[in-house]
Amino acid sequence: MRTLFLGGSLGGYLRGMLAMRCFAVVCGLGGLFQVLDLLESSTDILSRGQGMLGIAYYSLLRTPSVLLQAFPLAALLGAIFSFSTLSRQNEICAMRAAGLPFRRVLLALLPVVVGIVMLHGLLAEAIVPKTQNALTAWWASLPPSPDKDPDTELLWLRTNGSVVGLEQVMPDGKRLDGVRIYRRDEAGSLVSRTVATRAQYEDRRWTLIDAVTTDLRAGKSEAVQPRLDWETPLKPADLMRLSAAEPYVSGGLASAVLAGTQSGTKTDSFYRTRLARSWTDPLAALVMLLLATPVAIALTRGGAGGVQVLGALACGLVFLLVNGLMAALGEAGTLSPLLAAWLSPAGFVLLGLLLVFRLDRR
Repeated sequence: MRTLFLGGSLGGYLRGMLAMRCFAVVCGLGGLFQVLDLLESSTDILSRGQGMLGIAYYSLLRTPSVLLQAFPLAALLGAIFSFSTLSRQNEICAMRAAGLPFRRVLLALLPVVVGIVMLHGLLAEAIVPKTQNALTAWWASLPPSPDKDPDTELLWLRTNGSVVGLEQVMPDGKRLDGVRIYRRDEAGSLVSRTVATRAQYEDRRWTLIDAVTTDLRAGKSEAVQPRLDWETPLKPADLMRLSAAEPYVSGGLASAVLAGTQSGTKTDSFYRTRLARSWTDPLAALVMLLLATPVAIALTRGGAGGVQVLGALACGLVFLLVNGLMAALGEAGTLSPLLAAWLSPAGFVLLGLLLVFRLDRR
């Protein structure tokens, strides 16, 4: 195993170079993305009376999400910078002259890529969901911005076999105004509708206030009930998450929604695609490493190296574009979730392997 991954000073040198460059790039890109995010949200934070401390707290909670967005590009640019340095200093030529094929160099870098993949998965499935929930709870607790118009659109969600529409969710998630509940049978046909002025969460259960239930099959409505128990797995934290402008959906949450233990506002195809992509998204680091291999033959002599650098960068950006397009098709139900998740990474991994074999034959 030590021989396979190039132990000793050479292997440590290569892995250290890639790790340091990826770390520097992810910090740089993360800072840039954070600044762009603050340009959009800082005015809203200040208008709610939070000041610089509010901006700092917002930035702290947003940092994991921002770093998660920066990981794929950081892996690509880190690999490009590493291979460019090795090529410019003729170290690739020296290793190949010593009988070391380039695929052995990639194997030596594989532990760094595995580390990036694991860190990506940890952020996506453990850290970002918690920070996003904390950010949603903090944002909901703030007073409304005086410059923002109230949202008049209904919030629609599926829970416990029913479709629920809500006019307004209070910041703590314990009061809902303008509740509409549409119940369906096993065949998916509507059987009843319940309309209530509001719902309150007390003693770990929901109560509908001034509720009217209509049997849609019989066409009859019951009398107004001042208080009616509402059996639902919804919790205030779920309502706060669902009412967020762009709720983050991890693989674990998507699995829970499909199993019926959590509520969601999207279609089944959306959650199935998100579940499948939770396995493939971390593999972007491996794809980027393979796509950066043409830079290893770039030579500064004659200015030819820039072509390989631009080509590797273009391939990485095309991968991100195609991967996002496949995800959109899967979430819309146009493409199979498994195909939407695996088609782009598998295709570009094959392209990267072809580039590696082509490099070893030169």
